[in-house]
Amino acid sequence: MPQGAGRRDYGAMRTIEAVPLASAAAHHGGKAAGLSALLTAGLPVPPGVVFDAAPRVSAAGIAAAAVEVAHEHGWRSVAVRSSARDEDGATSSGAGVYATVLDVPGDDVDAMASAVDTVLASIGETGGVIVQQMVAADAAGVVFTIDPVTGAAFLVVNAVAGLGETLVSGAETPWQARIPREGDGSVRSADIVVDEGPVEIAPLRELVRLAIEAERVRGGPQDIEWAVAGGAVWLLQSRPVTALAAQVPVEVVVPPGYWLRDPTHGRLPRTRMTASVVDEDRAVRPMVEEFGMLATFSGARIGGWHYVTIVPVGGPPPAPGKTPPRLPGWLVSLLIRSSSAGRRQLRAARRAMKTDAAQRLLDEWNDHLRDELRARILAFQDVDLGGLDDAGLADQLRRRAEMLIRGAELHFRLAMPYSLGIFELVDFCRSQIGWTPQETLDLLSGLADVASQPGRALASLAAMPPESTERADAFERFQRYFGCRALDLEVAEPTLAESPHLLNVLIDAARQAGSVHAKEAHAQERGRVAERARAQLQPSRVAQFDRLLATAERVYGLRDDNVFLTLDAPLALVRYAALEAGRRLAARGTLDMLEDVFHLTTEEAAAALESRHPLTNVRDSALRQRGERAWASAHPGPISYGTDPGAPPRFTGLTRAERTPTEAEMLMGELIMPSVTAAAEGEDGVLRGTPASAGHVTGTARIIHSEADFHVLEPGDIVVCPGTRPSWSVIFPLIGGIVADAGGALSHPAIIAREYGIPAVVAAVGATDAIRDGEVITVDGAEGTVRRHRAPSLPE
Repeated sequence: MPQGAGRRDYGAMRTIEAVPLASAAAHHGGKAAGLSALLTAGLPVPPGVVFDAAPRVSAAGIAAAAVEVAHEHGWRSVAVRSSARDEDGATSSGAGVYATVLDVPGDDVDAMASAVDTVLASIGETGGVIVQQMVAADAAGVVFTIDPVTGAAFLVVNAVAGLGETLVSGAETPWQARIPREGDGSVRSADIVVDEGPVEIAPLRELVRLAIEAERVRGGPQDIEWAVAGGAVWLLQSRPVTALAAQVPVEVVVPPGYWLRDPTHGRLPRTRMTASVVDEDRAVRPMVEEFGMLATFSGARIGGWHYVTIVPVGGPPPAPGKTPPRLPGWLVSLLIRSSSAGRRQLRAARRAMKTDAAQRLLDEWNDHLRDELRARILAFQDVDLGGLDDAGLADQLRRRAEMLIRGAELHFRLAMPYSLGIFELVDFCRSQIGWTPQETLDLLSGLADVASQPGRALASLAAMPPESTERADAFERFQRYFGCRALDLEVAEPTLAESPHLLNVLIDAARQAGSVHAKEAHAQERGRVAERARAQLQPSRVAQFDRLLATAERVYGLRDDNVFLTLDAPLALVRYAALEAGRRLAARGTLDMLEDVFHLTTEEAAAALESRHPLTNVRDSALRQRGERAWASAHPGPISYGTDPGAPPRFTGLTRAERTPTEAEMLMGELIMPSVTAAAEGEDGVLRGTPASAGHVTGTARIIHSEADFHVLEPGDIVVCPGTRPSWSVIFPLIGGIVADAGGALSHPAIIAREYGIPAVVAAVGATDAIRDGEVITVDGAEGTVRRHRAPSLPE
């Protein structure tokens, strides 16, 4: 109804009155009142009316009235929406609890009655039923006028193509833009960038203007649903940002010793659910016991962030405030032999080396473990979670969590054949020809084929005709085999399959980048490096070198091969079940919002599903955990606590069999995550790090903190990031180089960069802070340097 139209009664049904939205009152519910405030301020809201649902009236009566209104004003289809008394309030939004029915034919009384009945059933005894002209959206989404997680001064836009229902229901992960706000709350026009998003630049700028105005009208940060149709922006709903949990300060207690935070595996503070299924202390235990490790890592949450330290087996804990003395290797070995725990580990190490336990495990992986895991993952993918009852869904959540827990244990056990194979080759080349580990790794460059498979699959997709059946089938296969994987070690973060807009951007970028296959070049270079090694060896040592090289070649791809099946895919499966659980728990009032399920353990979520009544303690616990994570996100800890004890001792008093498993893992730790904590930028403005992949490139720097930033990438850009995970391999076919704050020669960015033959520098501490997004930089992957060039000023 046009906003100036008057009220109207319908026949004898005196209580069924169509009230223009601009005239909605408090008793019509929170959503109607919010839309009324927007209309009064002159903001664009689709025309509509609201019907009073109290006293309770029949769905048929409201439907008849709604059809007459739609006919009078030419609305071919309408949206029928709830407006409960407590909906869109200052303390609770009711998001996901109340009903909306879209695209209801304006002239179909039966369809209208069904939609109204659905809405009435969701709002209880009080509130209103909104009927609005349907907006045929080209793009839709949600805009927050403040960062809903941290409270930072950003305007956060989420968008999908078409209707926004898939976004607000959690069925699709949106394109996102985070736009910084100035001190006065305004936004610089230069900071509004589309970057292949589903909404054009002009409507996006208008949306930003309207969102800021809605915030002013409503008197605080807003969560606004919007749609764009034919270039026009419509505001569909505006409510306070109740998802912004009050930050709950976390006590920062630093245990004695040296603690390191790895940005690659801890980009964000972990949610309670992630911590319940990803527990490195628990997962590493079987490997420690099987292979007789003399030292292992232990984790701790410090200020809400995950840190790790190295703990010697049988050794005393470090004294508070003191750096333990550095002991000679012979004394360390003596102390190990003098403890019962140390002797037990030595026996296990000798047994593992004598029985070739690592090779047997590798054979099991190749023979059946890999295929069994893949089959279980596909079987879980085929389960219709929405069709399960609550008990069945709880069972699925528990089974998937157990699969992930056991998968993490297998992941660490498989680290041993990988570590031993690489260590034996590195140790041999170091002792016989004086090569550094980085020089030795050139013998293996290009052999981690599994790490590059998703990226190569995207490149193949990009080369197919856009509308062909071949491409559609290939896209479906990609989603099934590569989409079900976590992009971060965090269950609350979306998977690749949930981000179709991101996949389309990456496919388009891969098409522009062209072919990047370099297998033949890699093979030729490996051959040249191997011949150089043989030329430097004593003739009697060549056969041993060839044998060690062959073993290293077999295991080099194992780390990335297993991480997908043991960690990334199971984590995605847990997420899918948790999302369905969150929808149900939010609908019944156990949780305030769907995403709060990630602030429960998997067992707590399963138990809440099985409970017949909402559990107040579950809601309170989730709110507290959400607040603590928000505080931790806003107060990131340093990269390390304590004093770096330096390189570990050599166990000179032990036999080779006793010390080899531990020394192999220590070398891997140094090559994957070296202890680098000093700032990397020198006085000359050049950042220095660790050479990771040779080559020289100049290009535009793009600061990429997470997969949510992938959409800004263009072919040839240089990624500057805290670190990467194997799942990031999808972006490597299109980038020109990579710079990472953390990592070593065997870290994921280094391995994948060598696969694609692009320059890379890792352990460039502080690069993501020092380098500006969009500035031009030069990366020298052989020297480990990053030179910054002055970037042109952005226009206001």
